[in-house]
Amino acid sequence: MSSSAACRVCRVGLGVFTIAVWAWPGAVGGAQTPVTYTETIAPILFEHCVPCHRPGGIGPFSLLDYDAARQRAPLIASVTGRRSMPPWKPAAPVGAFQGERRLTEAQIDLIARWAALGALEGPRTARPAPPDAGDGWHLGTPDLVVQLPEPYVLAAGTADVYRKFVLPVPLQELRWVRAIELRPGSTRAIHHARVMVDATGRARDLDAADPLPGYDGFMIDSAEFPRGHVLGWAPGKVPTAHPDSLSWPLAPGTDLVLQLHLLPGDEPVPVRPQVGLYYAKTPATVEPVAVVLNSLTIDIPAGATAHVVRDRYRLPVAVDLLSVYPHAHYLARQVEATATLPDGSERTLIRIDDWDYNWQDEYRYLQPLHLPAGTEVEMRYTYDNSAANPRNPHHPPQSVRFGPKATDEMAQLMMQVLTARSGDRDVLTQNLVLKATRDEIVGYQARVRSDPSDHVSRTALAARYLQVGSVEAALAELREAIQLAPQFPDAQYNLGAALLARGAKTDAIAAYRRAIELNADYAEAHNNLGVVLESMGDRATAVTLYERAIHIQPHQAGAHYNLANVRLADGAVADAVAHYRQALASEPAHAEARAKLADALTRLGQRGEAVAEYRRALDLNPRLGSALVDFAWLLATAPESTLRNTVEALALARRAMQVVGADHPAVLDTLAAAYASDGRFPLAIETARRAAARARALPEFEPRAAQIEQRLRLYMAHQLYRMPD
Repeated sequence: MSSSAACRVCRVGLGVFTIAVWAWPGAVGGAQTPVTYTETIAPILFEHCVPCHRPGGIGPFSLLDYDAARQRAPLIASVTGRRSMPPWKPAAPVGAFQGERRLTEAQIDLIARWAALGALEGPRTARPAPPDAGDGWHLGTPDLVVQLPEPYVLAAGTADVYRKFVLPVPLQELRWVRAIELRPGSTRAIHHARVMVDATGRARDLDAADPLPGYDGFMIDSAEFPRGHVLGWAPGKVPTAHPDSLSWPLAPGTDLVLQLHLLPGDEPVPVRPQVGLYYAKTPATVEPVAVVLNSLTIDIPAGATAHVVRDRYRLPVAVDLLSVYPHAHYLARQVEATATLPDGSERTLIRIDDWDYNWQDEYRYLQPLHLPAGTEVEMRYTYDNSAANPRNPHHPPQSVRFGPKATDEMAQLMMQVLTARSGDRDVLTQNLVLKATRDEIVGYQARVRSDPSDHVSRTALAARYLQVGSVEAALAELREAIQLAPQFPDAQYNLGAALLARGAKTDAIAAYRRAIELNADYAEAHNNLGVVLESMGDRATAVTLYERAIHIQPHQAGAHYNLANVRLADGAVADAVAHYRQALASEPAHAEARAKLADALTRLGQRGEAVAEYRRALDLNPRLGSALVDFAWLLATAPESTLRNTVEALALARRAMQVVGADHPAVLDTLAAAYASDGRFPLAIETARRAAARARALPEFEPRAAQIEQRLRLYMAHQLYRMPD
């Protein structure tokens, strides 16, 4: 068997087994009380089997009615007796997870007895009501179903295919989503899927540029998971619904991006999955965080029977663990995750002793598991790369490394957590970004060691070095990459970023220009070159470059933001607002862009909307100094009494003193205005005098000194300052 044929996803369900009719001890002569379908067996099947074995389900046949169950009674008894059905992989902790499909010994014995005694039906009046089939959806009929406008035909072949599909969501208002369910249509063709959201429109542009449905590529260009959520599907994964408090927002104009890993076969296969959305009745009240452990350095020798892969992470803050989602491919045999608490005690988070790629799932705890700050979480995955492993896709065994293909291997543990204190979410998120970057550095280092001529991995490694401030290491990798592939534009682009980080602006300009020579449609290179030229005083050329970047990539957030800043400085405030909005449509979490938009709206007199944008900016970054100062100023000096909030203005100004500096002229000027608005004129006068003195001492603030002195005279007359209406 070829390696490509060996890695095909098995059809799930009861499958093909050797069927034997059980002879239940003592059944002869009627010594046992008959067990009937309607009274005893149907409730077991409806709860544990019908979620898959129903019309439209992933099981190969339905078990919703008596005749179907009777015909397969010996098979049902056989597979439940061996515990291969219903599939429930976690061996520990027992009873910890929601929706546990594990049958009890008593239930297994009842099924065996029922089959052995002839699979009697029993009184039909005792038959329980079947579960709602929901038109084939596990969670019932969705609130909204989206699918590809037309099927994508997966051509016959042997190589794995990665393709992304854009599913526009026809929403007129913001919806909160408590669950999604993916119906693959063809489980034979789809190895696994990830569902992401894209508010930028970039994925839609890429899809439109490809003549076939979707577009190629393993990497995600602009889409991302909803914050704190991992949305995926693999054969055997049963969807679960979150409580409304854990739902996630989906805004009008947002697209779903379906990333599919496809396995071609001997014949073409039409691929047209559906995604069902289930809405929450109320918005979320908490925001989870996705904690990911993984290994990007997997290298399993051929013949190894117990190769162990580990990753560890020490929690910087206390969390409540909501769910775990382990992921590996065909060589994995045991999957285990543990938590070692600060007191030294250890808890098993999950243990699967017979991993099967075709039956992976997300496991949600019945009760959140509290893990104190300092807890070390460890994953330990064991792989069998020998000929004795019946799931080994290679015959004979071959060395297997990390990679996305079905014949590669992965080791990943995704955990959904809530921080015990809401203020700790940012701390955890920032720490996880650093961990992910370090993990990628180690992974790319391993690739480069394995293949020193891999210029793509060298370039990616350099980009990660830059993220952690290792500029010289980045430059060394980029020079090697350029020597290996002089025509590779990404290496030149990253070289520009590294040289800029070193302060070598002239050399950075040359590198960016070279990247554009190699790829005239390199939007990011146009934008970054514009930033450097603007910093050197060439605003006209910078504007041209920003506009060119936007022409190439209309949703280029950086170029929109930079062009908006130029327009705002030139007094073209309405134009600036339009570009800030474009930037935020692509990057809603861009705190600086929100603060700048609020400033521009204030200048246009749209102060009510400005207040909302300042609040959003500070939600995203509570230590954004410009937003603290400008928002405090607006709340202290707005002409509209409905907008003024002296208490909040004072609080913001005091926070600004901690972030920006206690003797900064703008901070002192703002604090003085807030004191005056509160009627505390002696403090306003004293603070304004300090502000004027500091402004006069700093050349860049000298024009503001005269303005502060004008306000000082108002305060001395016990009059308030109000910004122009």
